[in-house]
Amino acid sequence: MLTLLAFGHVFIGLALILFVLLQDSKGGAMGVFSGGSSANTFFGSSGASNFLTTTTRWLAVLFAASCLTLTYMTAKRGGSVMDSYTPPPGTAAPAAAPKAVPGAAPATPSPTEAVAPGAEPVKATPPAAEPQKQ
Repeated sequence: MLTLLAFGHVFIGLALILFVLLQDSKGGAMGVFSGGSSANTFFGSSGASNFLTTTTRWLAVLFAASCLTLTYMTAKRGGSVMDSYTPPPGTAAPAAAPKAVPGAAPATPSPTEAVAPGAEPVKATPPAAEPQKQ
């Protein structure tokens, strides 16, 4: 749908350019349509001027409307491609970290981090390297 509207927008823009260029800078129509000032022309004595002016006005309105429509449609696309992502079967999804609540007691340490009262925490040290045998 968005592609169709974009092509229509481009077509309206090109038609608007064409109709603006067809008009005379002094407000009269191009000589092809009016044929001088004769009443026996295709549009009559002032018909081409009125036709080009009216068509240009409607094309400008359509161009503005298509601009607003395309802007509205593309602005509503907020979100991420990851919103609909589901991990493949057999893989574990990452666990969400618990959120801290202001004013709440601190979380209890895990059993591996538990320390007896009055004792110093034990820091993990890397295993000692074995001496190489020669």
